[in-house]
Amino acid sequence: MALSSTKLVIAIFVCVLAKIFLAIYLPLVNDEAYAIAVSKEFSLSFFDHPPIGFWSSSLFTEILGFGNVFTFRLPYLLFGLGTTLVLFQLGKEIGNDEVGLWSALLYNTAPFFVISGGFLVVPDGPLNLAIATASLCVIRLHKEPSWKVNFLLILLGLCLAFAFASKYQAFLFGFGCLLVLLISPKRAIFLKNPSFYLCFFIATLGLLPTVLWNAQNHWISFQFHGSRQGGGINLGNFVQMILGMIVYLLPPVVLIPMKFLTFSLSKNNSTEDRLSPMEKILVVMALPNILIFAFVFLFSKDTFPHWIMPGWLLLLPIVARSLSLYRNRFHRLSYGVSILITCPILATLVIHSQTGLLTNHLQETPKWDNTLEVIDWRPLQTPIQQIINNKIIQNEKPKLAALTWMEAGQLSTTMHNKYETLVLDGDPHHFSFLQKSESPSFTFLVKISLGIKPSIEATLERIQKYDKTATHLEDIIVYRGSRDYATASIYLLRL
Repeated sequence: MALSSTKLVIAIFVCVLAKIFLAIYLPLVNDEAYAIAVSKEFSLSFFDHPPIGFWSSSLFTEILGFGNVFTFRLPYLLFGLGTTLVLFQLGKEIGNDEVGLWSALLYNTAPFFVISGGFLVVPDGPLNLAIATASLCVIRLHKEPSWKVNFLLILLGLCLAFAFASKYQAFLFGFGCLLVLLISPKRAIFLKNPSFYLCFFIATLGLLPTVLWNAQNHWISFQFHGSRQGGGINLGNFVQMILGMIVYLLPPVVLIPMKFLTFSLSKNNSTEDRLSPMEKILVVMALPNILIFAFVFLFSKDTFPHWIMPGWLLLLPIVARSLSLYRNRFHRLSYGVSILITCPILATLVIHSQTGLLTNHLQETPKWDNTLEVIDWRPLQTPIQQIINNKIIQNEKPKLAALTWMEAGQLSTTMHNKYETLVLDGDPHHFSFLQKSESPSFTFLVKISLGIKPSIEATLERIQKYDKTATHLEDIIVYRGSRDYATASIYLLRL
């Protein structure tokens, strides 16, 4: 029996509340802290991504006048809520209210969209909102009367500009949109309309910050992303990416679109088993991202499943229509079972990451239990500040340092981004583009290590290449729950 609309609305509401709870409960992960740290200085674009994903938190907290974990994440919660509402409308366009509600529910239960697209300070939130809204514009361009075409084309241009300024995957989506408009039965109307070319012009404005910044910096972002691809056929990596995609999205979300595509190629199936014209538009817009990154996964190593997520976002309404059909009880059952299996596992892992729930009963924390990615750095702020205050000379401006861009991001954000922060002996990412003082001063390097017996000598050997007088000052125990878990070692250099 299909779920009622009321039950679907309640389920979506519960999912939104869960994301708000996670946004408050979880400390900043490395990527978030890094984005907040490097965006303290205005930049047209950034080493890793276009600017929107970096600007949003900094601009929002600047307006508020203060920043904490929740306010940093609040714009991304709003991006996720906006995407939920747009997906509801998109589902309505290809089906009815129930399809819309299923679309919204799918977005709020797929693990990747719950976390990375739901509240983390990463570019996926604004990208998802822009892609969903642009897709809604393209669908309505094929359904609305001609007097609404101009408005929809201009809105489409704005959405594409926002997407291009959010993440590089948007370029493939933009190509998919252009392909749909050019093969559309209404293409003659579009090509004769000045607003079509205005749409194209507005969309290209979203590329300007990224292009201008990269032109000034030797196209370093494109070199960085290009270096992560290639290396010959790698079936192992491809299989890992497919399995990762299934975990990120839940199995039914991956398998149901494949079923629809197979049945659409057959003439012996009912209309309900085939893709509708509007669904085919979604598929065409999704295919460039899905096909290109499937190719990248097959011919590369060390890739990530989330690169392909923008394409699957557009397939959610297709999955939703299947789940809304009364006769597809098996699809709903498999979806429900996936949720019942996934939610307790994710909840346990989240609680364990902050409390050590699964291993606290052991005499020693096993080496595989590495949750440093989500360790809370905030308790380090006061002791680090005290060490700085005890060492600095009057009127001297101290600096911070770390051995990786991830630790540098956590350290800088923990200390409220008020100190110049350096990355030593590692890839600095965007830290290399932040302003640097020319005069040397006391520099406090922080290295986090698992356990309570860090290798002080090994770290000193690395940092004494930069200052032969570098010394180890102090170790601060980092707790996970009520148990000591890691050590923050503080070193003093003059750089």
